[in-house]
Amino acid sequence: MQSDRNALPYYLVLRAGCPPYVLNADRHVLRREASPILRTFARARGAPTSIADDAWNDFSGSESISLLERMEMRAYALIRGAESEHQLRLLAAL
Repeated sequence: MQSDRNALPYYLVLRAGCPPYVLNADRHVLRREASPILRTFARARGAPTSIADDAWNDFSGSESISLLERMEMRAYALIRGAESEHQLRLLAAL
């Protein structure tokens, strides 16, 4: 059984003064909370990424995030593309 790409947490975005964003591959908000385990995983194994490019415009606009703030935010790509179905299910449970 293939994992649902729309339900998997692909990105964790940390914004000062706000709860974190957990986003799917299309950068749609899955939830506005992140467990301590997911935060630790992101910092240890996720790939730091910038949200200052055009691919992030829809997300940033929907959340009223300014360009200056986008340049200063921390974001992590949680999925690199070589994960097994088992690893993806574990990630989805975090």
